[in-house]
Amino acid sequence: MRLSRVVSVAGACALAVASAVSAGEKTGSFHLLGMPGLYPADASADGRIVAGYNTSQFWYWTAEQGLTFIGGVSPNNGGAGTAGISDDGTRVGFTVINPANNKTEGAFYEIATGTTTLIGNFGFSCDASAISCWGVSGDGQTMVGLGWHNQCAARAYRYSAAGGLVDMGTSVAGRSTRANAANFNGAVIVGWQDQASGFRQGAVWKNGTQKLINTNTGQAVGEAGAVSGDGNWVVGLGSSGNNFLGWRWSEKTGYLPLPATPIPSLPRCFPTGVSDDGSRILLFYRTQFPPATGGEGYMWIDGTLKPLETLAAEAGIVLSPDVRMALPLGMSADGYTIVGTARTASGIQGFILDLPRPAPACPADLNGDGEVGAADLAALLSAWGGAAGSGDLDGDGSVGAADLAALLSAWGACS
Repeated sequence: MRLSRVVSVAGACALAVASAVSAGEKTGSFHLLGMPGLYPADASADGRIVAGYNTSQFWYWTAEQGLTFIGGVSPNNGGAGTAGISDDGTRVGFTVINPANNKTEGAFYEIATGTTTLIGNFGFSCDASAISCWGVSGDGQTMVGLGWHNQCAARAYRYSAAGGLVDMGTSVAGRSTRANAANFNGAVIVGWQDQASGFRQGAVWKNGTQKLINTNTGQAVGEAGAVSGDGNWVVGLGSSGNNFLGWRWSEKTGYLPLPATPIPSLPRCFPTGVSDDGSRILLFYRTQFPPATGGEGYMWIDGTLKPLETLAAEAGIVLSPDVRMALPLGMSADGYTIVGTARTASGIQGFILDLPRPAPACPADLNGDGEVGAADLAALLSAWGGAAGSGDLDGDGSVGAADLAALLSAWGACS
């Protein structure tokens, strides 16, 4: 099953770029995607590839190529869930229609080949929906989401090629569950568990075992929406029991509230992402009422709350004064590429904010093992002549002799 169409947004559509660089370069950049109805949802670890959906189907984006539409059935077109992308940017998780039964099903799209692989279903459906994709692990091997059972009972699921499609069950008889996100290797999955009252309580499954999240005084909190790559940090929605404060949680610390709203008219906190190390949490404040873009986007960084527009300004990225990054939906593993939907004078548009990344302490350590050695040399040589990437140590846009010289001069343990 394959449906792929490339749109050169830079040419055919109005692509606004603040700062004349492509995504991922050190000076940072900001893109408005121009076409109406685009919802960027997730980004690769380096921010170079973004996945999302529009009012009918799913897509991925790069600064060089623009939008590539990949088919599927979006949440705005009778589908459900969202788009996810692996950290290396090779696989997109999305929801499609299975032509064998005309029901929705989760699927992986391989960017290199343009092929789509469906994950299967539990043999039940609720109306036209059988399975939907809500998240993809960082390594791209695990998909999580919601699968329907008999009499429209929903169940969280996990899927991998090695383990197949697994029903993650429910701890409250007759009530539904859903998985929203997975950590890098798929061992820690987060989402919600319906209580007998119908309240969706935050839930964490570690190696298949469920834990429900409460405040330190025993009040149930709302659904968990994101988990760090190492699985240590989980973030989610508040509830009436904690004044609708967003929260973060780890096994070591337990429940920790996120800051109360800085804007009294936007009382509720909606965390949507957490960096691999847990130091950066993407969120927005809004009312519980529409429109979805009626709020304001923020980043929590080691205890400090900053508007996304302030982060852009501090990075030297000049935005039009009418742009408000109101609905941030996802970010890269390091928290430096932020994607979502913005309010602008010309209407609602998808945005990609790519903040400058700190220079690595040991840039020639391409495999991150703490030393520069044969494995790094092999990685650089395999990228020889290619475009900018981790092997482009001098930042000139290609991997060549100067990069080899820089790697050899750094040979040995990183200091």
